[in-house]
Amino acid sequence: MTGLFAKTAATAVAIAGVALFATSDLASRLASRFPDADLASAGAAPGAQGAARASGTAVVLPAARNGHFFADTLINGARVRMMVDTGASLVSLSEEDAARAGIRPFPSDYKFTLYTANGIARGAEVTLREVELAGIRLRDVRAVVLPRGLLASGSLLGMSFLSRLSGFETGPDRMVLKP
Repeated sequence: MTGLFAKTAATAVAIAGVALFATSDLASRLASRFPDADLASAGAAPGAQGAARASGTAVVLPAARNGHFFADTLINGARVRMMVDTGASLVSLSEEDAARAGIRPFPSDYKFTLYTANGIARGAEVTLREVELAGIRLRDVRAVVLPRGLLASGSLLGMSFLSRLSGFETGPDRMVLKP
């Protein structure tokens, strides 16, 4: 069963990678599609061009100076700042962010095997009651809680959230999430 999950997860990561490269040719057209997006600077991450804002029905995330996209989410009602990661199969929470959202796995719960860029890790698989991002609200989102120290960049908004949207596009300076 673990081998089947590993193959499925590897396939999902490969598909996400292909999708990311396939959308790169849209980068030049993306800015013209959403020219009037309101990108206020209040609440932005250090280095970000602005905060997430809804543009019609889409949510626009500006790129930080390092090129990553950050989102201010509500996880089970608790505020959690996350980096958007299309290469992560699941939403991944640090123990600290999970605790803020009322999730406190027991040590024996850390039995879910993850294959990361830094090698194999163990996490606690959980289901998030609700994840909200700038008006996009999803219920029963699969996630994993990782032990302290494994998420140096903070919690990750992965494909278990993103794949449930109607779509998303990335460009050099913004990411557009479509509910």
